[in-house]
This record gives sequence, structure tokens and C-alpha cells, in this order.
Amino acid sequence: MKKKVLLIRLDKIGDLICTLCVDQVSFLKDCEVQWVISKGLGFVPDHAEPPRTYLELSKENWQESLRDLRIFLRNYRPDVAVSFQAPWWVSYALWAEKIPVRAGVKSQWHSFLFLNHGLRQRRSLATQHEADYNLDLLLHAFSIEEEVTQEKTPVLKLQAPANFALLEKHHLQPGHYLVVHPGMAGSALNWPTARYIEFIEKAAETTQVVLTGTPADEPWLTEIKEYFKNHSRVLSLQNQLKPAELFTVLKHAKAVIVPSTGVAHIAASLGVPVLGIYSPVRVQHPRRWAARGEKVHIFMPPHQDPDHVDPRCMDEILPDDLLKALSSL
Repeated sequence: MKKKVLLIRLDKIGDLICTLCVDQVSFLKDCEVQWVISKGLGFVPDHAEPPRTYLELSKENWQESLRDLRIFLRNYRPDVAVSFQAPWWVSYALWAEKIPVRAGVKSQWHSFLFLNHGLRQRRSLATQHEADYNLDLLLHAFSIEEEVTQEKTPVLKLQAPANFALLEKHHLQPGHYLVVHPGMAGSALNWPTARYIEFIEKAAETTQVVLTGTPADEPWLTEIKEYFKNHSRVLSLQNQLKPAELFTVLKHAKAVIVPSTGVAHIAASLGVPVLGIYSPVRVQHPRRWAARGEKVHIFMPPHQDPDHVDPRCMDEILPDDLLKALSSL
């Protein structure tokens, strides 16, 4: 009988992509694996290769989510549950439903009370990538010693729908446009708006530029959209793309220019060249949060102490540095 495994990550897109990959390790190949993820992020596992089976839960409406999770646990009866990131009520549900192995990061109060296979991890030190931390936790849950395993942290692969009608609708020729996604949740330092404008202005001399974003990205896009509102080679698709459509637009871009946010991880997992703009602050460092893929290029201010960073240092990343990298693609 297959061992049943439940993997839990109630977090944002980038965090989820850095976690979904770990279920590709060899020691899970004979297990039945299901996921619990944040409500609204089902489009990520739906477009993964292969697609994952999952339950979506809302962290905001936690009473209802707690009820739904307990019902799910009674029906699924996992042998092992690993909470990579989740609020207290998830740990409680695992304990209340008597899941045999309840693993997670030993940190907050509920991890000491409800988990029986906790692991101390000081992720804030950013000594390795988030995906590597997640693999370490999974190894711990299965009592596999890191020193003896040959497992390497897998990289998630995503696929995009073949929606060429969408590209035709917006007059986009595959491989002949750039996507610039300036917005982010504010969890890291970003490139100054003036630098984005300078880069777009130079890039648009020869290449179509597409701006993407959600309503939450408006603070980053307002000035940029106004500056280029009459530019024939700059197209704003902010708020116009469903998640699957964004995947298609990203997949067929020549490159994606993006700060440390979920779109960087999506593009990298789609196999698209990514020019990622990253903060040198230790907890924001690309050593932990860089998009993972074969075509990822990292841009970060030089000569910064990760524990004493001047926020103005992001201005030291020059548009010409990114343009030079583009020319080599």
C-alpha cells in the first residue's frame, strides 16, 4: 500500500514554486502525494509538469478552512504531513486528526505544541536557497540523513497554454518582445522607477516591450504607464491577463525583466530567460530567493554588506548592464 504524504505551503506564488519542486525527489516516487496551498493559487500546480493534486485553503477565513482541512485529513489519512509554512491552525489540525508524522519548521509556539517532527532552520541567515531549505525539511520528515542522500533539489517546470490567438490579439510575435514586470509585494528592495523607465526607453528603440501587473502593482506602474502612454512599442497589459494568459505571454517573450517576485519564478520555471533584479539585504538575497532555471541572470548592487545595506544602492544597477545581457541572448 502506498504511503500517503501531505505537503503544505500556505504562502505566495514564489514561495509555492520554491516548494512544489521538492515532491519530485526519488524517495517519493512510490508515495501518493497531495498538496495544501493558498486559495487562488491553483493555477500554479495546474500548469506544473506533471500537474499536482491539491486543496486550496484561505488563511483569512481560517475557521472555515480549519473545518475543511480536518474533513480532508479524515478522508485522506496521510501517513506523513510536512508543513513548510502555515499558520497555527494547520499544525493544530494535524495534531487533532492524529497524523502519525507531523513535520515542520520548529519556530513558532504551535510548532512545539502540535508537531512531533520539527526541525530548527534559521532561514533568515539565507545560507542557501529556499528550495534547499524545503528539501532539508522533507528529508527530516522521512528521517533521511542529508549526509548520505544523493538527492539534489529539483527545479519546478511549468507549462503554458498554446494560446497563439492571445498573442495575435495583442500583436505580439513570439520571441520578439520583452516583458517588464516592475511590481512586487514590497517584501524586498526594488529597482527605482526612473531606472525602469530608462531601461524601457532604450530597449523599445528596437524591441516591443510589454508591461504586466495586477492592481496591486499600480504604485510601480502608474508613472511608467504615463511616460510611455503614446509610445508605439510599449504595450501595457496590466489587469488584462488571466493567470493562464500571463503564462502564455511570459513563455513566448524574448526575456522577462522583473524584481524579486512571483513572476520571476513563473518565468524561470517556464524556461524563459529572466533578468532578475535583486536586493543585497540578507533576508532578501538572491542566494535564498533567486528564480531557479537554466536561463536566469541575476543583477544586484555590488559591494554591499548584507546586514547594513543602503536602500539607495539599487540605483547602482544600470540599465546598460541589463541591455548588455539581452544582447547576448
